[in-house]
Amino acid sequence: MLLRTLGANNVETRTTRMAGHIIDGAIALDAGSLTRALSIEEQRAVRAILLSHRHFDHVKDLPALGIAVRGDLPAPIDVYGIPDAIDAVCDTLMNGRLFPDFRASPSPDAPVFRFHAVDFHAPFNALGYAITAVPAPHSVPASGFLIERGGVSLFYTGDAGPGISAAWDYVAPDVLLAETTFGSANAAAARAAGHLTPAMLADVLNAFRKRHNRLPRVLITHINPAWEDAVRAELPAVAQDTGARISIAEPDAAIDLRAELRGGGA
Repeated sequence: MLLRTLGANNVETRTTRMAGHIIDGAIALDAGSLTRALSIEEQRAVRAILLSHRHFDHVKDLPALGIAVRGDLPAPIDVYGIPDAIDAVCDTLMNGRLFPDFRASPSPDAPVFRFHAVDFHAPFNALGYAITAVPAPHSVPASGFLIERGGVSLFYTGDAGPGISAAWDYVAPDVLLAETTFGSANAAAARAAGHLTPAMLADVLNAFRKRHNRLPRVLITHINPAWEDAVRAELPAVAQDTGARISIAEPDAAIDLRAELRGGGA
């Protein structure tokens, strides 16, 4: 399972991209950087997209991807998300007002997307990956996704506050791709918006260890650029205090998760 980071921030600037990742070049985790980070050939290779929730920084590249690949796909791209996310995207970005309607049913001549609403805790298969949506505490309905294939499991939190620890009753991934949006000095804003800080991440990891008697490999994403220096400065202490292997999911970097896990787990 090759995990490539497309963007690891929640704000787009000249030097930052909104959150997005892609597994094995084919299955995308959110759509914040799909077109800015991928070549046309790489965009055409995307076969499925998992949307964690409806916020703009996680869905914004769907119309741009539609423009780029329309008429040049072997089959529509399957987009999965909880009903709130799918309904919001279809009602706003796929209503034909700002861009063409790229859905398979309204656009039979050159459809780009097939949308699938999924239920929490109901595993489904996409491209040979076993995937399960798990509730994530955020300011709008949201989900994390457990993705499993070939004996390797990854849990992507999407946007999630400290209540994400409840997910450990249902999932025990090898690798945790977790948001850490703000520095710990901004804990009040993080709690209000449903995000994590490094201190909150430590609590989430301790809860994981208490539940499963081990820790996952941890990759960090969705950092607010104004707080990036603070987040980067605080994470080494979290790693030391918890014993977890933690690193930033750097844009354009790719990690072979199986090889990473063979290199030693926390």
